[in-house]
Amino acid sequence: MAIFSQEIYKVVTIGLNALESSQASGKTPRNPVSEAHYLSAWVTKALKQQSFDRSVVKTLMMWQQQSRSMGKNAQLKLNFECLAETFSGVVNAEGEEKRVTHTTLQGFYAALEHDDWLITKEFEVNRKVTHFTDGQASLVVCSNQLQNAFDEQGELVKPLSLYVRGNIQPFIDLAFASGLLLFKVTDYKSKVKYHGEFVIYPANNGEHLPELPTRNL
Repeated sequence: MAIFSQEIYKVVTIGLNALESSQASGKTPRNPVSEAHYLSAWVTKALKQQSFDRSVVKTLMMWQQQSRSMGKNAQLKLNFECLAETFSGVVNAEGEEKRVTHTTLQGFYAALEHDDWLITKEFEVNRKVTHFTDGQASLVVCSNQLQNAFDEQGELVKPLSLYVRGNIQPFIDLAFASGLLLFKVTDYKSKVKYHGEFVIYPANNGEHLPELPTRNL
C-alpha cells in the first residue's frame, strides 16, 4: 500500500490541475457551483477507475458523499487547496516527507513555551490521570512513550501522543510552523483529564487526514 500522505497529496494536486485545465479550455466556468460539480464528478470517476491507491479510497468516498449531500457547501475545491498547501509544507522537492526528529519536537516545545504553554513530559501516562494547570494552556507527553519514540539518530520512528488542553487552532498552527502535522484522536476525553489527544507520526505520515493549519491568504 502506498504512503497515505504522498498519495493524498497526489490526489488533490491532480484534481486541482484537472479543474484548472478544464477551466482554461472553457469547459468549466469559474464559479463555485461549476467547480463543485466538476470536482464531485472527478472524485466519482477516480473511484470508479481506481485511479489511486486503496489507502485513500475511504477519503475519496467521504468526499463523494459530502459533495452529493452538500453540493457546493462541501467546499471540495477549498479542501483540496488547503490540503495541497499543507502537505507541500512537509514534503521535499522529490515529493517525499521530511523527517520528524527530536530537534523538530524541541522546536515545537520552544514555540509553545513562547506562547505561555505549560509543557509536562516527566511523567508516564499509562492510565487515567489528572493534570492541574490553573487555566494555563497545557501539553502533556508520556515520558515512557517519548523515550521509545525516537531511534538512536534522533528520528521519530513510532507514533507519539500529545495530550492537549488549550486553544487548539493556534496549537495546530505552531505545530505546522515547526514542521509537524497533527492527527486528532479526540478533542476532549483522553487519558489525561480535560485534555484532548493528538498524534504525530514518523515523517508526518498518518493514516487519515491531518488537522489543517490556518491558511495564509
